[in-house]
Amino acid sequence: MPEVIDKTYLPFTVDQLLRHFTGDDEEGKRKQVEYYVKSAERYHQFMSPRASMKGVSVTESKLPRQIEKDERFWTVTALKTVYEDKHRTALLENLLSQTYGKVPPLIGISTWKECLTGNLKLYFEACLPSPRLYVNWLASNLKERQMIPYVQDAADSHSPRRLEGPTHVDALLVNLQNGFAWLIEAKVLSDVSPAISFDNFRNQIARNIDVMLEKTLGVEEGLEKRDPEKTLFGLLTPKLFKDYRTSRLYGWLMGEYQKYPEALARDLCHRNLRTAQWAAISRRLGWVTFEDFNRVRPGACPWLKPSLRS
Repeated sequence: MPEVIDKTYLPFTVDQLLRHFTGDDEEGKRKQVEYYVKSAERYHQFMSPRASMKGVSVTESKLPRQIEKDERFWTVTALKTVYEDKHRTALLENLLSQTYGKVPPLIGISTWKECLTGNLKLYFEACLPSPRLYVNWLASNLKERQMIPYVQDAADSHSPRRLEGPTHVDALLVNLQNGFAWLIEAKVLSDVSPAISFDNFRNQIARNIDVMLEKTLGVEEGLEKRDPEKTLFGLLTPKLFKDYRTSRLYGWLMGEYQKYPEALARDLCHRNLRTAQWAAISRRLGWVTFEDFNRVRPGACPWLKPSLRS
């Protein structure tokens, strides 16, 4: 029987993970999963000969013990554990209603059960193209967004499409029947990126929301079934960063975007939307924690210490 990748941080086999990655072929998907396998192997080799880790320096431990703080491992285990549970719909209803309210903030859908009933797929590191509307706008406004001469010079050799690469979504739930989707950006210790190479003002939260609002074209395997009007954005972090939100840039951004929809209009100024539309998008943003996953499905995040569980 195949062994799981790690009993605590990724209690699934390679074959169990492969179905959640997209790619042109099986080899491409295996290369994505290989990251997890190699990281876990490095971890096991470092930990196995030692009776105790007390006193081992951060410098020595940081790389081999990466999975202890790796948002990819945390996200895959939390999401897949809930996804594979026989009570999946009820667990997800609980998470979504706590994060966004009892009624989905979506037009044409009245209950969370309706969102989740059907052929629900779970993807990790899904690759979603940058919105064409944005990259064309950036090409015309580059000098207002980037002041460094060598970066401006480099942009001249690029087509607008290459000024921003695709966004790799940490996790994406998609209902292939009704188009409902939950797009998740996860963080453990890291903060969001405040910029991209050609745009000093393009923060990672705004970028994810922008991708959320765009139809996914040129991509198959179910991603093309996602309805932008029925997609939610979720920030997934440890609870302590939600409680102490001013310690991270994403805490400030989420607070502003949820309370002041005009902040979304400011940071997504290439989209010409009405005030009411920005307000509706703001309601589709939510902050969920790993502790929330562990609460609805005990064991979804087995690395959490009892003192950190909600």
